[in-house]
This record gives sequence, structure tokens and C-alpha cells, in this order.
Amino acid sequence: MSPATHDTVTAMIAPALFLTATGSLLISTSTRIGRIVDRIRALVILCESGQLEQLDFVEHRRKHAVDALRHLQWRSNRAAVAVTMLYLAFSAFAATSMMIALDSIMEHSLEALPVICAVAGVGLLLVACVNLVLEARSSLRGNDREVRFFYELESLRNGARKSTAPRRPRELENTAQAGKE
Repeated sequence: MSPATHDTVTAMIAPALFLTATGSLLISTSTRIGRIVDRIRALVILCESGQLEQLDFVEHRRKHAVDALRHLQWRSNRAAVAVTMLYLAFSAFAATSMMIALDSIMEHSLEALPVICAVAGVGLLLVACVNLVLEARSSLRGNDREVRFFYELESLRNGARKSTAPRRPRELENTAQAGKE
């Protein structure tokens, strides 16, 4: 292998590192999308099947489910942007490698093209990562909302228990009070 060929092959390998990183992000993003889709389906089934009506505080739960669906839709949109940018970045890195080979074949007359493809790939990867950070932070905010809703339901349940507890008639309380004195 001539030094020029060796240099070309070596240069073509550099975008492969970006391809590997992008591929890993695509796998994890696809998993995230799957979890979002599963959660949306579960909430829709809960609301439409009548199961929600069998639980306590139906209106609170319905409002929470609608809010959760809005939140999941926002997360889904962020993940969709991210996965689109990742596929485009993957394509740009593959094109970078191809352009390096073509540039070598054409005696370096395309020098700017591989650089443009690489810069585009890195830019797309950056946009994808920003969207993944936004989606991940939103997911954690959703967890916080779920925990707060649980505590809200517990508070409502405790309030309902106190209000339905048997009460002693006023006269018995007065008699009991008089007996203590």
C-alpha cells in the first residue's frame, strides 16, 4: 500500500469513530422512544377502557393523565428531532468517509467537501444531543410530577379518611370532658 493510499484509508477511519458514537446514541434514543410510546399507550388505555373510573379520585387522575400525555408528547417530539438528527449525522459521517476516498481518487480536488460533510455531521450530532438532554431532563421532571401526584392522592385519601371517621355526638364529648375534670 502506497503512503498516499495509507493516508487516505487512515483518514477514512476517523469518521468511523463518529459513526460508532452516533450508532450508540441511535440505539439508546430508539429505546427511549419505545418507552415513551409504551407509556402513552398505557395512559390512553387506562383512560379509554373505563379502568380509571374504578379508582378513587377519578377527576384528579384524569387531569393528571391528560397532563402526562401532553408531557409525553413533548418528550416524543424532542426524541423524534434527536433521532432524525442522529440519522442525518450518521449519513454525514458516512459521506465524509466517502468524500475522503473520492478526494484521494480525484487527486485532492474535493478537499473542502469532506470537511463540509464532517462539520455537518458534528453539527447535527450537537443538535441531537441538545434535544436528548432536553428530553432526559423532561423525563426526570415527569418523575417528579408522578411522585408529587402520588403524595397529592395520599393527602386526599387521608383527608377522606378523617372526614368519614365516626364522630362522637357532642353530648358524649361534653360528658367525657366533664368526667375528666
